[in-house]
Amino acid sequence: MCGGKGSRMGYVEKPMLSINGVRLIDMAVNEVERAGLEAIFVTSRFTEKTERYLMDRGFEVFRGDGTGYMRDVQKALAEYGLTHPVLTLNSDLYYVVGGIVDRVLSHYFAVDTPALTTVYPNGRHVGINVFDPIFGEQEEEKIILDESTVINIDTPADVERALWMSTLKREKDW
Repeated sequence: MCGGKGSRMGYVEKPMLSINGVRLIDMAVNEVERAGLEAIFVTSRFTEKTERYLMDRGFEVFRGDGTGYMRDVQKALAEYGLTHPVLTLNSDLYYVVGGIVDRVLSHYFAVDTPALTTVYPNGRHVGINVFDPIFGEQEEEKIILDESTVINIDTPADVERALWMSTLKREKDW
């Protein structure tokens, strides 16, 4: 998912933000490819640079109308006729460690619920979800992730935290 307004960040296209030389959208691509998944990137009129960037690299892009996360998800699912479990991940995540998507998928297939969402210990949503594309209320499993593994970039303070974690990672050769 890469179609948000970025209003808390001054209307910047968050997927195109670079943390120590790596764009957030490229981190999302790496996680998806590492998990061996096919990707459909959902953009909107608010993320035209991101859309061009992905299309220039040959990725499948669906342009939502940008009126809401779930509305854009639903439109993309209908457009592609997806009926199997779907992973959605926000493209404004900084992955401190790799393999988070693999970990989330493993957990999803180990539990008996139609939906899984990721949250931080304080209950704030991370932005990685798996669900069966049956809309309406679904029983949901929650997996708790720590900001030492993935940071949801919503504010300038989150960018600072990601830069700090990136520097630590590079210095300690994690």
